[in-house]
Amino acid sequence: MACRDMRARCVDWQRQTQARCDRWRTEWTQRCDNYKTEWTQRCDRWRTTSEQRCDRWETEWTQRCDSWGPFKILCLFWVWVSTTVCRAWVWVTTTVCELWTWVSSTVCTLWVWVSTLVCDLWVFITTFVCRAWVFVLDIWCFIRCALSRLLAPNEFSQARSECIYGWTARCRIDEDPRECAVRITLRIRLVAATGVTQADLANVQALWEPAIEQAWTDRFGLLLAERDSCPCKRYTASVDVQWVTSGEHHTVNVRAGSGRANMGTWFVNSTGGTAAHEAGHMFGNVDEYVDSNCPSRIVTSDGSIMQTSQTGTVKERHYQGFAGWLTNRTCCTYDVR
Repeated sequence: MACRDMRARCVDWQRQTQARCDRWRTEWTQRCDNYKTEWTQRCDRWRTTSEQRCDRWETEWTQRCDSWGPFKILCLFWVWVSTTVCRAWVWVTTTVCELWTWVSSTVCTLWVWVSTLVCDLWVFITTFVCRAWVFVLDIWCFIRCALSRLLAPNEFSQARSECIYGWTARCRIDEDPRECAVRITLRIRLVAATGVTQADLANVQALWEPAIEQAWTDRFGLLLAERDSCPCKRYTASVDVQWVTSGEHHTVNVRAGSGRANMGTWFVNSTGGTAAHEAGHMFGNVDEYVDSNCPSRIVTSDGSIMQTSQTGTVKERHYQGFAGWLTNRTCCTYDVR
């Protein structure tokens, strides 16, 4: 559901954005270190090269002074002064270079610290806002789920109508999250009409029960939508028919012989296909064959059990009621597949 998804998105956002901040810090720290190393080496090369020039100047002019005769002392003094100036120049320029290296690398380090702090604050603020939104969303989801579960009681009952026809779909639906299974119980009370014996009831029960269960059990799965995150990714659906004398979901009058059945009246000679078709109405499905009383009906031709009871089979659309109940029950969206 959206609540779980948003919580996961907040965690992913925090992890991914924090990783970007860490990469930024590492990358720029490395750049600053490389910059400092490069300029330190430049300053060292400048000092070494300049000192060597001063030394060559001193050596060269000291040798020249030997040829100055009585003015050698003046020459050597000149050499000393000029060499001192040269070395002072080397010291000043090297100091400026080192100062520049220190200032610029310090600025770089401060830039890394400030930008990383801003990045970390951005992660904190956005994650806080995200989690605050999740908190609000959790409250909303809790309320929505509570209301949604009211629409998915175990004793399912839903008024249905089509054209001139109206009925109430009823059954019991139980969710087993450990087995990822939905179990539908259909309690039917059979009322014998005149001429129908208990032996007749026993015979039709033995015929109709497996026919209904086989037609409607595990025809399709109830699959979790990709965006949702409930534990069960796929639910199976099974139908259990129970013949009862009280507490029934539906009452069926059983008449002798043969005839046109409907949801409330079956015949001793009604087939298992007929029973499975009428059970489809009990689950809330409409007829899909041509009927002059219902000109707006959607007529199908895909071999549906609600169109051709004797040879038809259950289709995905006939499980939509189960999927809708499970969606309301779990607060996750389930589709028929």
